Amino acid sequence: MKTFTEVEEALSKTGRRTYAGAVLACLLDAYDQGKTELEKREVVLLTGIAETNIAAVARRLEEQGIIEILYWDTKAENPFLSSLRNGPWSIPFYRLTPAVLQLHHRG
Repeated sequence: MKTFTEVEEALSKTGRRTYAGAVLACLLDAYDQGKTELEKREVVLLTGIAETNIAAVARRLEEQGIIEILYWDTKAENPFLSSLRNGPWSIPFYRLTPAVLQLHHRG
């Protein structure tokens, strides 16, 4: 992703343009505040979008290369963020991809 036009096209391809834009804006604001990733429940609170809708749009944003979904395994002895989901007790976190961050810095 090299242009804002490409980001706009990717948001439209999610099929949930409004929600996708809200999640992207939320993650960009968090990044500007020094947070590199946000937990799903925090995104729900900040956007006012239902949890199931956040999960669905996040998957589509990941498919479009806008965000990465990482999971925190709450049952692990030494938990860490991983791209692999380890059961229903894993908590999703969302992070902007390097391509989107590079574009953000350019802007």
